[in-house]
Order: sequence, then structure tokens, then C-alpha cells
Amino acid sequence: MVSLEEKDARAKFHNNADDDESIEDPNEVFEITDFTTASDWERLIARLEDVINEWKLPRLVPETKLSKGSFVTNKWKEYSTDITDVPDYEFIVKRFQLRPDEKTDVSALTSIVKQSSLEGDNVLASAPRFASLSHTSFSVDQFPPIFEQMLSTENDFPLSATLHPLARWFGLADFVVMTSSPFNKIDYKVSEDRLKILHSSIVMAVSNTKCPIPMFLQFDEPLRQMFVGVSEVSGFRTLYEIIDLQKIPERLQTLSGLLEIFKGKIGVEDSTQLIKASIQFTIDLLPDTIEFEDTPEENEDSSLTLKLGSIPFGPEEFNSFVIHLFTSWPNANADAIEDTLLHSDLEPLQAPKWAAQLVFEENATYKIAETIKTFAKQTHRRESIHSFLEYLEKEQLRKEEKEQAAEVLERLTAASPRDHLRSRLSKAIYSRLPKYHLPVPIDAENLNDILAYIFPDSDLAKEMGKSYLTFTEPPDNIFKGAKAAPCDSLAFRLALAVFFVYERFGGVLAVAYLWQEVILELRYRWENGLLIAGVDGDMPNHGTCLLHQKLQMLKCCIIKRQAGSGSTGEASPQGMQSSSSMYMDTQSDVMTDDEDEFFDCETDDEDKPRNSTHIAVLKPEGRKEAHPTLRLLHNPEVSIFIPVTQEPAPMTEDVAREHLEKLVATEEEAEGKANRIRLQSVALVSDMSAFKAANPGCVFEDFVRWHSPRDWEEESGTSRLSERMSQAGTAWKDAWEAAEGKSVRRQKRLFDERVEAENVLSFMDMLIGEVFRHTLPMLMKAGLIRLFEEMDSLEVTVQHDKRTLAKMLSRLFSEQLFSWTDFENFITSLRSNEQALCAYKSMRRLSAKSAALPEHQTFTNFLRQLVEDRQLRAVPGGARSPLGQHIAVCFDQGNQSRGGSSSGNVSLRAQPPKRRLPSPAVRQFILRTVAPRPYLFSRPSIHRMFASLSERDIRIAGAFSEDLLYG
Repeated sequence: MVSLEEKDARAKFHNNADDDESIEDPNEVFEITDFTTASDWERLIARLEDVINEWKLPRLVPETKLSKGSFVTNKWKEYSTDITDVPDYEFIVKRFQLRPDEKTDVSALTSIVKQSSLEGDNVLASAPRFASLSHTSFSVDQFPPIFEQMLSTENDFPLSATLHPLARWFGLADFVVMTSSPFNKIDYKVSEDRLKILHSSIVMAVSNTKCPIPMFLQFDEPLRQMFVGVSEVSGFRTLYEIIDLQKIPERLQTLSGLLEIFKGKIGVEDSTQLIKASIQFTIDLLPDTIEFEDTPEENEDSSLTLKLGSIPFGPEEFNSFVIHLFTSWPNANADAIEDTLLHSDLEPLQAPKWAAQLVFEENATYKIAETIKTFAKQTHRRESIHSFLEYLEKEQLRKEEKEQAAEVLERLTAASPRDHLRSRLSKAIYSRLPKYHLPVPIDAENLNDILAYIFPDSDLAKEMGKSYLTFTEPPDNIFKGAKAAPCDSLAFRLALAVFFVYERFGGVLAVAYLWQEVILELRYRWENGLLIAGVDGDMPNHGTCLLHQKLQMLKCCIIKRQAGSGSTGEASPQGMQSSSSMYMDTQSDVMTDDEDEFFDCETDDEDKPRNSTHIAVLKPEGRKEAHPTLRLLHNPEVSIFIPVTQEPAPMTEDVAREHLEKLVATEEEAEGKANRIRLQSVALVSDMSAFKAANPGCVFEDFVRWHSPRDWEEESGTSRLSERMSQAGTAWKDAWEAAEGKSVRRQKRLFDERVEAENVLSFMDMLIGEVFRHTLPMLMKAGLIRLFEEMDSLEVTVQHDKRTLAKMLSRLFSEQLFSWTDFENFITSLRSNEQALCAYKSMRRLSAKSAALPEHQTFTNFLRQLVEDRQLRAVPGGARSPLGQHIAVCFDQGNQSRGGSSSGNVSLRAQPPKRRLPSPAVRQFILRTVAPRPYLFSRPSIHRMFASLSERDIRIAGAFSEDLLYG
């Protein structure tokens, strides 16, 4: 019981509470909600309606006549626009439209649209007529275009990797997709409430604008390909839904379970309801299942000698391609097919239609393309060769003892002149290998084998007597514009050897070790005057790679050194001036200008002092022969003698480029012009000096008459210099005045073989990345030649012919700067051809399984067409045809267990063994029907469901329509 004091306290509390509510809060703001202002949801609807009207979709003439396979053969047109002016609603709207065939009857489409516009929603108002369709057959001529597309069976299960999944699942030829913008992160993982808001926005926009084509919303992660959509036409609304499950329920693993779900969705329990089903099973044949006897393994490791000097060919992995066998049952009665967990009528060998397609693995690698690509990646390395060998030298110095060092030095000094392949470094290391086991990347036996391959003219190579694989130039001179090296050249063999040691002996360290050996061998040959095999020509060929040019320059130096040591004339038999027989001391560290100016041949006046060469020469010297007609102008009784001149100095491409840059870089002032003239007229001054020495008392006009006859003009009995030669201050006159009368013996040589040889050897001592860069052209050429050999041996058409690939190679190395974009295009084209050739070789092995069956050549041609077209090829007659029999033998799993009996002891006349094809990798179903929905008295509408079942997941895409007029 409550006391009086408690009652008074409660009354006082309520009175104080009323007083507090009556006090106004000064911070409170009075707000008025204006419901006439459009919300963000309404703005999104309005923006969608604007997009639909901008694309003129309400007045669209939809495509109704779809030809067979038009989803794959025809082109798809894509439109796109952005929705960014609505807060929190940033989307990209795209329209995908299939371009119609050229033979489409546009007038027929126009008549259908006119009829629809005149009759309005009453086009499908005759319910009894459409009710009869639900019990007999489907007619697509009486439905709206969107329904005709869903009922059409011309594009069931299209095979195209670029086709939009909505066209594949629902058979639509025109639709709109709204996807979340990349900046709109909230709609990738959209909630259910927001998804309903967005879906309702699309429904409102489609309904308000009477858009005749479906509109979809893509949600969740893009890779999952989840959509929800709607379409309204002629009083029907079709809802598009998609289910993606990672775990397949048992009831959905068969056609019976899918049919039960389909009937439950449309609300039809009558067993007489006609439901059409299109079914397709996909059976895969992988390359690793292509096995039969009497076939040598192509991937087994070969010996060192056989593999050295070759380029590998073939796939790196077994999963390079897969053959899809499609067995289909088109437009069958679903209720007449029994497909349960206990029994199934869907036997692939009994399927009425068969088709096959060859599909290549996108990430598969092939040996030629991957070899060149991996080799090219090493061109970015900036380490020096000596840095890779530094730890070997440190290990050698740490473990070396006095007696062992003495033994090494004794071996170095006592080496036979014939055994010049074993360099200082290799001997020093190999002498201690049995005791210390230093980490040498290439052992002595293999190194000698490789060096014998690189230098086949060596004594060691002749003693070994081994034969190596070689490459030959294509007969049509297809690599004429490619800046590489000939196949029989030293640079070509060196590139293949670098590739070989890189792949076989530890990568970059082995390459550095081999390259050091090659440098030492080249220096040995230069110092001893031994020619180099595999270097053609007497002058560097600028049409080849720089490495080959440098080796040609070294050959020129060796030839000139040989001529200088054994020739007494003024010119060598090879057309180059002989070098001096007296060489400077190699131990001197400084070379003065006076020491650099030496004579090519022994002088006649050996008792003269050295500085006598600067005194005016009165006695003629350096004469080659008398000119048959020309005589001196000031002494007509004396003939003009042709002097012995120096040949122009050979230059490699990089030196010629530097020379040109110097000429361009000189200033335009008087001093700069003088320097430019001096650089350009070095050979001219040498010829003038030789001419003065051979013809004492000659004048400038005599030299012009001999050296440049076109600048000596004779008219009406008078002779004079040409206009360009008669002008004062010309470069020729200045050079004539500056030239001294010296024969080539006394002139400074234009080509010094010692300096040029040291420059070549210094060039060879390059960074390890430059080793790969300078040998890359020859490796790419070798890869193409290897590919061309396979193309000639296999009767299959590839995507790129020989000349196309050769032009790509020529263009790749024609510019000074290497284009990695062009290189990637070259690798892609090379990989495409190698991919097709490898697949065809596997196909030929596959065809051997059914060699004894009739019409084997037809089956071989069919396999070749699979490789060439890379498209779906139908098998006429299915499994019952001869071609189908060949395919069944190849795909037969029981064939593998029977072993050799599957190689061809089966004929069509004898009782064939029971075939057992592999389990389908993918099973696809399309169910269609015409039924009233949502009520029995509603007008009949189209319903379609697509289901794809694999070992990992199941996807169901359903399009279910309902009548809005009588619903």
C-alpha cells in the first residue's frame, strides 16, 4: 500500500517534468521536410530514363530473325555512357547490340512493328490461340521480338570467349547493362536492401519509357558475373535471375531435378505441359591422354653434343591445349528424357549431333618463344663479367699454396702453341679441381666441347672430331634485311653457345665464364696472327649485327698483321696496306705523337735521320704505274704517275655513327668549319701527299685531272677547272696547300690494326647484359629457322607466314633503339605459330590410334582443320558416321586400358568393342516453355531457364514472364 508521502513525492516529480518540457531549447532548429524535392532514388530513375530516350530505345526495331550461329559470326556493337550526377549512384550504362545480317528483311521487321503499334497490347490478347501452343509446339512468329529471341534455338550454346554471358544464357541479341563505376566501391558488395532499390529503379525506368529491350544490373564482384534484370513489352514483364552455387545439390545434378525446379517456378504441375530442352555435354581430351606405343618421347633429355647448337621446340607443359567434344540433343521433349541419379538416357555415344573444337591454353608456354623471351630479359642486367668471376678468383687466392702457384705458372709458361683453347683462367682452375673442387660452372670436358664448337678450326676441335648440329640459311634469302649474322658465322655459333650454357650450366655465371674464355681465345689469336673461322668479308658489313661487325674488324686487323710480318710490298694481296714490320714495345705505357707516326714499309734511305721526312722530297717515290694518257701541265714530257695510296679505314656501324655525330656537332664558326673539313678530308690529304711524292713538280690541276676528272673541263681546245674547283678558299685547295709530299711509307696510317684490335677486344669485355643483347639477334634468327623447318615438315596452315615473321625481325633491329612493344608482338606471333605446329604434331599422334579404320585421311584432314580454323567443326552423322567412329576411338577411355589393341585392329565390319568416353566436364541445359503466369487465366508467356553444371559449381539463369494485364 502506497503511503501519503510517496503520493506527494510522485505528484511533485510529474509537475517538475511538465515544467521542463514547457521550457524551449534555444539550440533547437525548426525543420520543414519538403516532399516536393526529388530524392536520390528518383533522380537515378530520371537519369536512366534520359539514357533510354537518348539512345531512342522506345522507338527501336528489335531483331527477330536470328541466323544460325549469328552470335559468334556477327559483330556486336557497344554503346556506353556514365551516370555521375546522382550522389551515391555512380554507374556505367552499356548497351550490347548484335548487328543484323545483310540478308535480314527490314521491311518485314517494319511491318511487325507497325502492327504492334496499331494493335497495342492486344497483339497477344487472344488467350485460346496461345493456350493451344502450350500443348502442341512453339511458334515464334506470334510473339514480341524479345520472346522470339528467347525461343530461338539457332544460337544455343554459342562457343565464343568474348561473347557476353547474358547473350549466352538468355539468347538475347540486344540488352542494356548497368554496372557499378570503378569509383563506386559500395555497389560491388551491395546489400540486399540497396540491391532492391537499384532493381526497382530499373523496373520504374523501363516501365515509364516502355523500353522494349531488357535492362540488367550487375552486382557483386565482376568475376562472378551476377546480374538481375527486367523487361516489359506488350503487357508482359520478364524477370531475369541468376543463381551461382559452389556446392551442387543432388536434386540439381540431373535433368529431372532441373525440370522439377523449372515447373515449380512457373507454377505448372500438369504433366501434359510441353517443355522443350536443348542439352549439350562437353567432353575434354587433354594432351597427356594422347598415349600409344612405338612413339619416341620428344621431351627426353638428349646428350650434350646433340643439344649443343640447337633450339628446342615444343610445349613446356602438357596442358597446352584441350580438344572439346560437344555432344548435343537439340530441342528435345524434356518429359520424354529420363535422367536421374540411377539411370540416364543421355549417352554421348547416342547423341544425334557431334561437334569438336580445339582450344589452346592462354597461359601455356612454348620452348622457342619462351627461350627468346627469357633470354631477352637478361639484357637489363648491368653487372660486369668480372664481378661474376670474382668469387672464383678469391677462392683461388685463399686456397692457393706456394708450390701449387708455381705449378700453375709453370703450366702457363710451358703451354704448347697448338693448345690455345685452354686459357690462363681455365688452366689455373682446372689444375686444382681434383683436390679443392672449386665451384666452376662449366667443367673442363664440357668447356672444351663448347669451345671446339665455337672455334671449329682449332687443333683441339680437329682432334675431338665431333659433329655438331648446324643451321642453314633459307634458300629464298628471306633474312636479307635482318641485322643478324650468317648461320655459319662465329657470332651465330657464339649466340647458340651462350644460350646453351645459360640453360644447362647455371645461368648467368656460366655465360660470364664462357665469355671470358672466348675473349682470351680471341686475344690469343690476335697476338699470334691466327685467323678466325666463321668471319666472312674483308670489311665490316653494316647490314649485320654489331657483334659480327666487330669480329670482322678483328679479322681485318689479323690479316693486316699477317701481311705486315710476311710481305715486302706496299700493298697486301687482300687490297689493304701492309702493316709495319716493327711493332712498338707492348710494355710501354705512353705513346707520343712522334712514335705514332711510323712508316708502313722499309724506306729506301735507311741512313737518313728521322726528321728528314719533313724535308721537301725531290726524288719521286711511292709510284705504282704511269698513267697512260695524262702528263704534267708544266712539264708535258713527263707522264703523271699513279701513286700508291692508302685504302679507306674500315669502320663498324657504331664508329661510323660517332664520326657522323662529330661532323654534325661542329660549330658553324670558322674554327668549327675548319675542324669539319679536316675530319672529312683525312683520306683526301693522304692521296694528295702520295700524289705529290710520286709526281714532283705537279700542281693542283694535275691532281684534279687524275683524282676527279669531271672537274676538269675541256671546251674548244681550252682546258680549265670546274667552277667549284676554281673558287678561292675551297676545301680541296686548302687541303692541297696543307698536304706534304709523302709516300704512304712515310704517312701516318689511316688504319692502325693494333689500335682497332684493342678496341674490338675492349668492346668484347662488356657488361653481362650487353652479352645477351648482342647475341639476341642470332638467337631470334635461329628460333625462326627452327620454326620454319617445322612449318615445312608439317602440312598445316599457320597464322603468320615466313615472310611476315622475317619482316618483323628485320624491323625490330633496323632502328637504333630497341622497341619492346615490337618485341612482344614478335613473340606473340612466334608463339601462335609454334602453338599451332605443336598441336598438329599431337593431332597426328592422336590419329594413329584409328589408323586401321576406313576413311582415315578424312579424319586427318578434320584434325588439321581444327588446328587451322580454331573454330567449332561439326561432325556430320555424329557417332554413327566414319568420322565419329575415329573420334570415339580417340576419346575411348577403355582404349587406354586395352593398350596396343587400340592402335588400329578395329574395323567397322567386325564387332567393335564397347566404347567408354570420359565423363563430361560440363553439362548444359536450356529449358523453354509457353505457359500462363501468374494465373491459369493469364495470357501465355515465354519462360526460359539455362543451367550449367561442372565439377566445381552450378549456375542457373532463369527468365520468367508474367502477364500484367490479366495478372
